[in-house]
Amino acid sequence: MSMEAQEAYYPIAVLIEELRNDDVQLRLNSIRQLKTIALTLGPEKTRSQLIPFITDTVCDEDEILFALAEQLGTLVPYVGGPEHAASLLPPLEGLAAVEEVSVRDKAVESMRKIATLHTTEAMEFHFYPVVHHLAVGDWFTSRTSACALLSTVYPRVRAALRQELLEILKKLATDETPMVKRAVAGRLGELALVMVGGEANRSGNKTSIQNGSMRNDFGDTETKDPKAVASPADEQQSATVSLSGDVSITDECTATPASLPSSNDLTLDPIVERNNLLTVIVPMLSDLILDDQESVRLMAVESLVGIVQALGPAESAVDVVELIQNTVSDMSWRVRCMVAERFIDLFVSLDPAVARSRLVPIFLELLRDEEAEVRALTAGKIRSLARCLLGLPPTDPNAVNTSTQLQENPPTTVPDIESTDALQSGTNLPATYKLLMDSDINMEKTSAIAAADDTIVSGLLPAIKARTNDSNSHVRSAMANAILGLAPLIGTALTIEHLLPVLLVYLKDDSPEVRFNLISNLEHMNNVIGLDQVSNSLLPSVIQLAEDPKWRVRLVLIEYIPSLAEQLGLEVFNTQLTGICLRWLVDEVCAIREAAVENIIRLGSKFGTEWINETFVPKVREFF
Repeated sequence: MSMEAQEAYYPIAVLIEELRNDDVQLRLNSIRQLKTIALTLGPEKTRSQLIPFITDTVCDEDEILFALAEQLGTLVPYVGGPEHAASLLPPLEGLAAVEEVSVRDKAVESMRKIATLHTTEAMEFHFYPVVHHLAVGDWFTSRTSACALLSTVYPRVRAALRQELLEILKKLATDETPMVKRAVAGRLGELALVMVGGEANRSGNKTSIQNGSMRNDFGDTETKDPKAVASPADEQQSATVSLSGDVSITDECTATPASLPSSNDLTLDPIVERNNLLTVIVPMLSDLILDDQESVRLMAVESLVGIVQALGPAESAVDVVELIQNTVSDMSWRVRCMVAERFIDLFVSLDPAVARSRLVPIFLELLRDEEAEVRALTAGKIRSLARCLLGLPPTDPNAVNTSTQLQENPPTTVPDIESTDALQSGTNLPATYKLLMDSDINMEKTSAIAAADDTIVSGLLPAIKARTNDSNSHVRSAMANAILGLAPLIGTALTIEHLLPVLLVYLKDDSPEVRFNLISNLEHMNNVIGLDQVSNSLLPSVIQLAEDPKWRVRLVLIEYIPSLAEQLGLEVFNTQLTGICLRWLVDEVCAIREAAVENIIRLGSKFGTEWINETFVPKVREFF
């Protein structure tokens, strides 16, 4: 080999040598460049020497193992393409059984990723045995990883092997280790969807299953120009670098497209699979929902949505609704929170009539739950439920996904601005949530539907009114958001009759958080009933917040003054709020004075320079 070629390959030799280095950072750096090393070595030597080498010599540092698990999932093109993807399974199998959860999860993610690139033959003769071996492993760590791989294998093997997978699943579901049962419970919904040809999306992997075949949706297969590492374009170079002996660096890596399995042998029989759902998956879920371990029950609730979607509205009404009812009476508030979190997904997956008759009472029960966290989370779903009852999608399909978008699920814990610790931190401000206007509603039409809907008029609205004086400020804040979100949906008459009394109470609430959430979203109420109805309560509330002894409360209010001025109108603002804005200019806290100046600039952009000169400038001169 020429001197130039040796110099070109020297950096690769260094990377390979660093795989054995005692310095963790150097080994980590080398692991992260495995693709570069593999590209230079070529597919054959990567399979036969590099993969075994790193499997045997890499240390047990969690950071190293995590990086290795991540990199192995990207090496399919560098080991010779899908027909050789199985060569990556041995190291990944070992990583899927380690004690560190993050390493196992990353190894499973990589295995799911390369599974989509396996050929039909490799899936049955290489991937399936690995999953089976993990499932019967002595340590619970390997068995938990196997649970996450069942849905990946299931549609890619023959019917006989599918039945074996179901038997494996049964054993895992009755495992003596809670961690294994929890893993089963968390994956049942995904497996159910796969069994009926649905869609799975877990661990960051999206795999579409169509007629028994699978399509890779990652789009991150990285192909590199071998010329970037190797010698000039038309030359085939070779070099020798020592791993555990002499290893020649030759060849170029070429990635070939995945060989999709034949659907003739792998087609999922709808009748058989639906029977498996009813006789295996649903009874298994029933047992897991009643498990002694809270974490198992929590994950079982998570899987309810997938199973309902897999069964379809008709069969879910018979087989699953009772399970949902059982979860509402669970002794763990976290389980009930999970029910509230997934409630809308369950609601839209069931038959509308069944959802109204069976799930709305469950929702109202959650709204009365003894735990404030459950009530607050449920209150955050009121707007979505109302939209569903009115025949609309749960969320506005035209809503822009930005940081200012409606947060349907406000956190169950928010900064307590009454505490001394909160006031010592510059980041702890009263939590407010900006509601976006629904762009897809016709208020005249939806209000007429709402007025004739007994579920809304006799069920939902009285339940909201009953929570007016809830003892928890976070619940009241969530209810305030619910009121503002409901108003455009149910129209003027119902808003005045049912929601206005609650709103007036919240405008006088002791919690600044509750009042801020109302003040920051008054345009919703203004568009429905106007502010004349609330001005008598609104202005005293604003004045009280403006004079709050806690400067961070005053700071938050300043941000909303321009929007509030626009809603109230120039005349009201001049008579009621101009003095407050001027007092902020001489506030003892520097941050308030700075914000007050910015506030005046923003007001000037709304009302004009002439208004600023007439209203503020003369009075500001008096301060100096």
